[in-house]
Amino acid sequence: MPSKWVPLEASPEWSRPLGLPPSLSFQDLFSLDPEFLTFIPKPHRAVLLLFPSRGELHDARVEEEKRGEGVWKGDGVWWIKQTIPNACGSIGLLHALLNLPERGPYALGPDSQLLKFKAATIPLAPLERAKLLDETDFFEAAHTAAAQAGQSAIPTDLDVDTHFIAFIEAVNEEGEKRIVELDGGREGPFDRGPSSSFLEDVAKVVQEKYIDRASGDINFNMIVLAGESED
Repeated sequence: MPSKWVPLEASPEWSRPLGLPPSLSFQDLFSLDPEFLTFIPKPHRAVLLLFPSRGELHDARVEEEKRGEGVWKGDGVWWIKQTIPNACGSIGLLHALLNLPERGPYALGPDSQLLKFKAATIPLAPLERAKLLDETDFFEAAHTAAAQAGQSAIPTDLDVDTHFIAFIEAVNEEGEKRIVELDGGREGPFDRGPSSSFLEDVAKVVQEKYIDRASGDINFNMIVLAGESED
């Protein structure tokens, strides 16, 4: 029987002992104003977005995929299909973390559980990756421990209508830097357009494709996987 995880409110702290390098941290993003974005320490490796998956916004996302928009053409992007209920927050974190560079100061720890999980999933199809995730004890245990430690409120109703996705920067088959939206509820990685200044470009996508379509709903939250703050 598939797991039924407790939904988390973007609680990334469990990722540190699983392999998040000390050179990176999660920074809350409180404004899409270009001047505010400059306060987020570089590098900007990924953005996590919580949004209200309902109404006009939900329908617009369904329609853009039906029209064949956003088809990703490129290699090297790690993506997993979500089959575990309420796990979209953790799936979003996985999409951010498992697309970090393979080596260097911003890579996952060489002996970390996350890197071992990624290595095991590389030859697998997205649904097979989801099956392995469901069978992986350490990940579900970390997810549950984060909830029990008070990093996120545990709702009494496990059916939620908000959703987490991740944005990363990747190079397509033409050698162009692109913003790639990673959502386990889609059919694959979704190309959101060119990336010349990653965080600023993601902010524009979020404003135009999410906030402007939300009919005034303000239930949004953003977290940046970025460099460590100096203070």
